Amino acid sequence: MQDQQRDEPRRISYTPPVPDGPDRPWTRGRRTRWWLVLLADAVSVALIACFAAASMHDLSRVAGLLAGGAGAVVVGWAVTWLVRRPHDHLEVIWPDGSLVSGVVWALWTGLCVWLTPVGTVGGEGQAASFAAMLAAFVVVFLGGWRSLYGYVKAHDSLVPKGIQRRLDAQSHRDR
Repeated sequence: MQDQQRDEPRRISYTPPVPDGPDRPWTRGRRTRWWLVLLADAVSVALIACFAAASMHDLSRVAGLLAGGAGAVVVGWAVTWLVRRPHDHLEVIWPDGSLVSGVVWALWTGLCVWLTPVGTVGGEGQAASFAAMLAAFVVVFLGGWRSLYGYVKAHDSLVPKGIQRRLDAQSHRDR
């Protein structure tokens, strides 16, 4: 009976860890990928400024929105970096990316409402609708690229390459 068990090849199986939980294999042992965060957030702020100005039917506001957004995102990075040290990874969606997005939204909304002449943003209901519109754009663009990045990196690192080779060999052997 025992000789029979030794002759049969052992089956292996693998259940990957939760991809975007506390154990993110692609963030282990390294710092924030600043080149990615700077580029992606800069593009996101530019898109948000263009879409926000277009939704207000006033494209002359793009430059002001862009300046406010650029300042807000730099403050968002700084706040998140200070709060989350030494485990900061600004390219992941939770908790670092959400903290960046929340600070950006709050500061950008505050700047726009405070610095804009009365009647354009700041009248009755206009500030609230502007804040809601800006929140939607911030979630879509700043949260969106982080979510897609996490999905792609998780997909690439869910099953370690050595285990994947063994699983492939096992399935080929079973055919």
